[in-house]
Amino acid sequence: MRILLVVYDNGSYMHVFPSGLAYIAAVLEKEGYDINIYSQDKFHYPDGYLTEYLNRNKYDVVGVSVIGGYYQYRKLIKISEAINSSKNRPFYIIGGHGPSPEPKYFLKITQADAIVLGEGEITVSELLKAVAGNKSLSAVKGIVYRKGDKVFINARRPLIKDVDTVPFPAYHLFPVDYY
Repeated sequence: MRILLVVYDNGSYMHVFPSGLAYIAAVLEKEGYDINIYSQDKFHYPDGYLTEYLNRNKYDVVGVSVIGGYYQYRKLIKISEAINSSKNRPFYIIGGHGPSPEPKYFLKITQADAIVLGEGEITVSELLKAVAGNKSLSAVKGIVYRKGDKVFINARRPLIKDVDTVPFPAYHLFPVDYY
């Protein structure tokens, strides 16, 4: 399964390493997934370029992590439009602090397929196994998902008890020189 993780351009030209996505990438890479990073933050690609990129490259899943804030909200809408406009639209997942307080609203405005709430390392792993196996998402704790026009909110996942079980961030996938 090919997965694209999007690091969006926050427009501030501040170099902040996306540690959340790097942890997710490490977990997924350890499980054998083919992970690519789309570094809009480094290269300042226009939002429409993501659509072109997805049209040229086939991915099964695309993931975006977003923090809260008005600028980030506006940026997520543009990124979502780019993803949803691609002819090879992959399964679309959003994570991070931004959508957690109002996940139903975020699913509506982004047309994402699922939102990961809280710590994503275990949740996204289970979510991808369900997606790959074409299984119901109802058993995956810590997600909110759409099925047609209906939105389902699953039970929250408990916090990871032993953080030493989480692999170190996948630094090698990111342009570390930029950060």
